[in-house]
Amino acid sequence: MFSFFGETIIFLGTLLSSFYIFMKAAKYHASLNQKLISVLWCAVWSAIFAAEFVWAPIPITFMRIMICFASIIFIYLFSNLRLDTVTSAFLFSYGFSYVLYYIASIVVALAFMPFASRDYVSGTNIDFNQPVYLVISIITFILHVTLAILFFRIRRVKDGFPFLLKRYAVIWALISTGFLLILITWMRIIGTSEEAYAAYYYFAGVIAVGIGIYIWIRRSISMFIRIRGIAQNDELLRRENDELRRELQRYKDNHETVRAANHNMMHRQAAIENHVIKLFERIRDDHPEYNEELLAAISDIRIMSDEYIAEIDRVKVNIKLPSTNIQMIDNLFKFFAERFASNGIEFNLKVNGSIVHMTDTVIAQNNLEMIIGNHLQDALIAVNASERSIRSVLAMIGEVGDCYEFSVHDSGIPFGIDTLVRLGTERVTTHADGSGIGFMKTFEIMRECAAGLIISEKKPGSCFSKTVTIRFDGKNQYIIKTYRPDDFPQNDRYIIVCE
Repeated sequence: MFSFFGETIIFLGTLLSSFYIFMKAAKYHASLNQKLISVLWCAVWSAIFAAEFVWAPIPITFMRIMICFASIIFIYLFSNLRLDTVTSAFLFSYGFSYVLYYIASIVVALAFMPFASRDYVSGTNIDFNQPVYLVISIITFILHVTLAILFFRIRRVKDGFPFLLKRYAVIWALISTGFLLILITWMRIIGTSEEAYAAYYYFAGVIAVGIGIYIWIRRSISMFIRIRGIAQNDELLRRENDELRRELQRYKDNHETVRAANHNMMHRQAAIENHVIKLFERIRDDHPEYNEELLAAISDIRIMSDEYIAEIDRVKVNIKLPSTNIQMIDNLFKFFAERFASNGIEFNLKVNGSIVHMTDTVIAQNNLEMIIGNHLQDALIAVNASERSIRSVLAMIGEVGDCYEFSVHDSGIPFGIDTLVRLGTERVTTHADGSGIGFMKTFEIMRECAAGLIISEKKPGSCFSKTVTIRFDGKNQYIIKTYRPDDFPQNDRYIIVCE
């Protein structure tokens, strides 16, 4: 009986430490109910493990592996984490818990060796049903759990292990676990000749390696397709930029032509009006019969001039915007199109795929409207603050590759380095008219949707000076694509990519 309770306590320490290490390593905050259910789960499996040799034909080695993967499924079902994250984090935690157990057991064994070996006769089997071994199990349990708690008091690891949350972590966790089990198998075969017993290790190792390689192949193919899609999208965007640049140049040329014609016409009309007035002043006394006719002509000239000016004032560039099939979002784009036009800014909109599906699956409509409004407003302020002759904004929304995006390209003033470094941590802005609230709200929405922010800086002289992209890819990354990567300090908050 003491042996059963001792084995239960020992394995309970291993499972509880594994769950604790998992929560700390993955920075998962479990509720009180989840913690109580997890403790009950560990207690039940510990009792089953300790009683296994009495009624179950499954070897203890295989039981450990089975309990490990059962716990992975258990955590996955009771948390909102991805299966690959749970797998990589718990495999790490389970293995690390065994390392702490062996440390604790060695320390306790050295401390209790004089007492445990007092009545031991060489060549006989150790009787683990003696009360001293239950005491050893309890102390080992306490030391085991204490080591796990103390480990995460270390400053460098108190914030967990972010690498376990990366999508590639599960691949290396499975492959390394598999090779470790295979290595243990070979060592058992060489050392004990227990081929049948060690076969369970070997089988589990091969399965783990196979699953890891399978996931690696699938993700490599997906990554290749995604990279190819991004490259195609970049090429499409470059072509659209070139076309927009040529179209913008045509608008500028036409504008200059019309402006010169208007300027010439206004002067000619003023000259004719002045000539007719002087002519009227010379002849009104000598030929009074023409006074009424000349006054009518002068009035017609002035009316025509006023109508011409009024007509010119009513002429606006009429941009037909593509529809998103969401009335509120269409109205938002039309509102900003009018604001851009009234400020002499060329505005274009590109819509790809179903925006209705986008709001149904990746981001709520009200959050999308907020992002659109904030960043179009920022683009308006940035262009107005710039002294460049090119005044242009391009908005793109919809499918790009295998995910959805919203991006704004503008020819306004560029971001400052300090602004990009502190973006999302506090209210910062490059231009005096900005408040910095827009990006703070964007980062808040990004965290809700696991979206990423990509800011691309263009070299001086480019049609667009910068691009702000919110990409709904589930990665929640902040990427800065820049032509001046050496000017940015190293920081874990963002990724610098040479543009």
